Amino acid sequence: MVKVFRVDLTSVSGPARCLVANPSADIWKWHRRLGHLSFDRLVRLSSMGLIRGLPKLRAEKDLVCHPCRHGKMVAASHIPVSQVMTSYLGELLHMDTVGPARVASVSGKWYMLVVVDDFWRFSWVFFMEFKDEAFGFVRDLVLRLRNESHKAMRAIRSDNGGEFETLVLKTSVNGVVERKNRTLVEMALTMLDEHRTPRRFWAEAVNTACYIANRIFLRAFLGKTSYELQFGRRPSVKHLRALGYRCFVLKKAGHLDKFESHCLDGIFLVYASNSRAFRVWILEAKQVVETCEVSFDETMPRTTPRL
Repeated sequence: MVKVFRVDLTSVSGPARCLVANPSADIWKWHRRLGHLSFDRLVRLSSMGLIRGLPKLRAEKDLVCHPCRHGKMVAASHIPVSQVMTSYLGELLHMDTVGPARVASVSGKWYMLVVVDDFWRFSWVFFMEFKDEAFGFVRDLVLRLRNESHKAMRAIRSDNGGEFETLVLKTSVNGVVERKNRTLVEMALTMLDEHRTPRRFWAEAVNTACYIANRIFLRAFLGKTSYELQFGRRPSVKHLRALGYRCFVLKKAGHLDKFESHCLDGIFLVYASNSRAFRVWILEAKQVVETCEVSFDETMPRTTPRL
């Protein structure tokens, strides 16, 4: 027996509602997760389908991000080079050292070394207590790239600093690495400023900026991100979170009392270099831990506790 029901929709009280996603909230979320990438560039990037996990976004007019105003300078745009001058990974490396910083990092570093591959524009950043440590990082990177590409490095372009005096150099004004330095530092300062994160976390912020930049900036003439050119697959941003957000790290089960909290409060700092783990500042212990057992709540008020 078939039962038929009649529903009178005209008697439903209250105003009609349509539940839709908030596009403004989405673009702000990804603006923060991607190191405060400009809204225009973020919308264009989301429409190109080059990054896994990044939804299509649209921006409202006159969006203003105050941390961006504090952390980024207004500079004239650069005219793009008309052709790619190199043909393989590691053929020409641009590099420069920055420092000393006004404040030592939480791990005691004062300098950073930025290296940019000319062909793919993939970037690496290394942190040093002393400036003369740069040679060791460069030597190890050159050997690793030679093993990956099976081709020898032909030149290094630097500012002719003494830390590279034993290497074969092309000395000139190095616009490539200078622009990369500015991009990473501005991105790092903006992320630190948003949550008033102490400046001693500058190295973690720069490291996060480099991690993001490799995944979102395009090699214009090749139509791909530096990450895809390096690893042969589109980057994913599903796991990205905004630096400075509160998070919760799961405690090890063997160390829990029956009525003890199951997690530790922390602040997200940076992504692990060799895994999908996160590096988190634990508020109670005042130390950095690397873990996959972490959850985030990006809806919480973004207040900064005493670090």
